[in-house]
Amino acid sequence: MKFCYLSHKIYSDWLSLLQSYKKYVTADATVLEIGSSTVARTRDLSRLCHRMIGVELFPDRKPDDFDNVTYLSGDWQNLSKCITPESIDIAVSSHVIEHVPDDLKAIDELYTVLKSGGVAVLNTPNRTRLIRSVIEFFTGERKFPMGEHQREYTEKDMLQLLDASRFRKYRVIPIVFGIHGGPVHLYSESVPHYFRKFAGFLEIHLFKE
Repeated sequence: MKFCYLSHKIYSDWLSLLQSYKKYVTADATVLEIGSSTVARTRDLSRLCHRMIGVELFPDRKPDDFDNVTYLSGDWQNLSKCITPESIDIAVSSHVIEHVPDDLKAIDELYTVLKSGGVAVLNTPNRTRLIRSVIEFFTGERKFPMGEHQREYTEKDMLQLLDASRFRKYRVIPIVFGIHGGPVHLYSESVPHYFRKFAGFLEIHLFKE
């Protein structure tokens, strides 16, 4: 297990998601990004595919189209109203599913728009991440909804959600173990088996067969 020490902010969860995306994407792929208000990240994804569609819930956060990227206003829970069913090769979403009121409907809508053989890569905070568990030891368990988060997931929670969905093949991967937040980051990108419960994030890979 290799630890990283950084005195500046780095989004290791995004870097992990991007590396996973690179394993699946092809130059002729049509890619969907759900929650696409950060142009720099969208650009990182769009460089590797033929066509990129960004779906953003809030119209005031929707960027202008550029290069091979087209932005749409839409709700993940009703994705097939703005995205043609079975038209997407790869879908990506970072820190969105925890905001969605009906998460099961959102996952099933993702299944609808993916082509057969399509892949989705998502990430979300782990409900029992190390720093949150330490804080709650002293303050008590956080209650949801809180702020914009409708909920947060443990690995078990996420597996139960996916078991109830239309996807039959998926992986839930705990990523980033250690202190990840504030001015100093001390963490391992890989998570030892015995510390899965305390991983910083969950990365989810969904496969439409």
